[in-house]
Amino acid sequence: MKKLLLTLALCLPFALCAPLTAFAAEETAAEEQPAGEEQEGEEESFGWARITKEGVYLYRSADESSGLFILPRSYFVKITGEAGSFYAAEYLSGEAGRTAVRGYVAADEVTLVDYTPSEPYLHYSVDVTFTAGEGAGLPGSFITEYTLSAPFYGTFSFGSSTYYYVEIDGAFGYVPASACTALDYPLNTEHTQTPAPEQPTEEVQPAESGLSTASIVLLCLLGAAALAALVLIFRPQLGKKKAAEEAGEFYQG
Repeated sequence: MKKLLLTLALCLPFALCAPLTAFAAEETAAEEQPAGEEQEGEEESFGWARITKEGVYLYRSADESSGLFILPRSYFVKITGEAGSFYAAEYLSGEAGRTAVRGYVAADEVTLVDYTPSEPYLHYSVDVTFTAGEGAGLPGSFITEYTLSAPFYGTFSFGSSTYYYVEIDGAFGYVPASACTALDYPLNTEHTQTPAPEQPTEEVQPAESGLSTASIVLLCLLGAAALAALVLIFRPQLGKKKAAEEAGEFYQG
């Protein structure tokens, strides 16, 4: 009976600690559980693409043999859809004094951006000089040369010659670069050095122990109770032993 009481007294704190430890472990596991990944398959939204290199064509159709003109580097096109390895695109759309041109750009030749540029298109005009061919036989009173300003869209290479794609009186066409003033337009430096967003400073939280303060206090109380139980069990035995020693007898428990 004494041994049974001793065993119960020693095991009682550990029996009560086991559920508390398991509960603390479950809380820790719940805190470490990674958040679920975002749902895939969200509808793709189209925006803008930047022309970051030379020789990027706007095509009439999704075919590299249908080039209209080379877009000015550092400016943008508005992306309106996809067609295989091409993006459907608009250039100079919604701009006063300009007629929008719609076509396609190769997806691997432009850089998609996640912002809306404030000045996406190049507003530039060239002076085009028209002359009557020599030997036309016109009288001296006829004007054989005149110059006008035409909105410039881009360049086009044909053989060894360069042409400009321009708009004159609502009609598009190509004029020899040799008949125009030399190109001298600024590059678009908008968003070339977009600052990285500031990351919020995270406060370092002290590591939490597996057991809460209340659990620790409860364990201390249980330990004290177990110690008191041991004292109660052994106290009568110690009293008998002391009395026997005083009587000069050999004590047997």
